[in-house]
Amino acid sequence: MRCQQLLNTIQGCINNGTTNGPRATVFAQNANIRGGWEVWLQLEIAHGFLTVAGNWTCERERPYPSTNAGNPYLTYAAGGPAWGVTNNINAAARADFYLHRNAGVADDAYIELKCISPTNANPIQDAWNRFQADIVKQQTLRGGNAGLNCISVLATFGTFQAADVAGANPDLGWFWAGGRTAYVYDVANNQVSTLQNVAQGGAPRLFLVAVSA
Repeated sequence: MRCQQLLNTIQGCINNGTTNGPRATVFAQNANIRGGWEVWLQLEIAHGFLTVAGNWTCERERPYPSTNAGNPYLTYAAGGPAWGVTNNINAAARADFYLHRNAGVADDAYIELKCISPTNANPIQDAWNRFQADIVKQQTLRGGNAGLNCISVLATFGTFQAADVAGANPDLGWFWAGGRTAYVYDVANNQVSTLQNVAQGGAPRLFLVAVSA
């Protein structure tokens, strides 16, 4: 599974009502929701996947595996060593949640999820910064296991402007540079597109952005 397929599946689950898009929109802009809403969104996405064909398992806090039989887990410390291996599961780097197809073609994905926090002084920039940190984490861990299928997801609220999608903003342009693939689901417009081609302007609304590399 890659980021476009993930967003297309979530789009279908929101359209058929098995994933609650309207409630996500409320959480994304209501400052009275304190302490984050990532776990709620993880479970909503999991509920959607459990309803689609493919017999999926969804697991929270899954350790990232290494390719080292004696030290089967990867470690990661932001700002520290690039990556390491360990046999101590408690020291392992973990994905926010993991999707695994139980039957048919193998299709595993290690997913990191960040959600905008309306209580933050600069909620949009804070959300994108945390999202970028997740992408760096996953790209670093793939150095220790190139077979990992990693996707970082951001749930954010607002609009995109021409300067953002043209790549004039170096922070946003980073997300589709360096071999990364970036897609976005515009929930209100019911459209999945590349991040460069997301609909600009309009009313503030919920977006799900996904990046894989």
